[in-house]
Amino acid sequence: MVACADDVLWLRTKHRIVGSLEGSHPANPLQNNYFGLPLFLMPEETALLIERDAICIEGDKFEWPQSERDQLRFKLFKDLHGRGFFVTQGIKFGGEYLLYPGDPLRYHSSHIVSLVDHGQTVAARELITLGRVCTAVNKIRLLSSWNPHTDHITHITLNWSGF
Repeated sequence: MVACADDVLWLRTKHRIVGSLEGSHPANPLQNNYFGLPLFLMPEETALLIERDAICIEGDKFEWPQSERDQLRFKLFKDLHGRGFFVTQGIKFGGEYLLYPGDPLRYHSSHIVSLVDHGQTVAARELITLGRVCTAVNKIRLLSSWNPHTDHITHITLNWSGF
């Protein structure tokens, strides 16, 4: 949790870390369209900042990733963030992450990212569903998979187009 506005600005401008504002505005606490401080970070964002020695955790220890799925998510997050994207939660659109080409305050997300297990067969029906969802919200689906043999992430874009 980040409670200082200057720290939130520093995270956003220097590290492309967006987090999620969860607080209410004192002047209008009952509305839920716009949120304020504090800022909560995804575990991936926190782990990346710790790995870069950009932050330190006070109090309780931060132990993440805990599962194999968490490790894959972190590798994917680092890969996407390393390519220059702003990365946020993608659950709203049925994905792992949303990718933004610039600051989400100025840009719309361009991709919905789905993490697919290496070697997993994706049914045609699921591909159609993923494509249609992206078309409905004007985004591109990015199917990402980590190859344990090469220690590399592969990305495939899926874009629905009518004929």
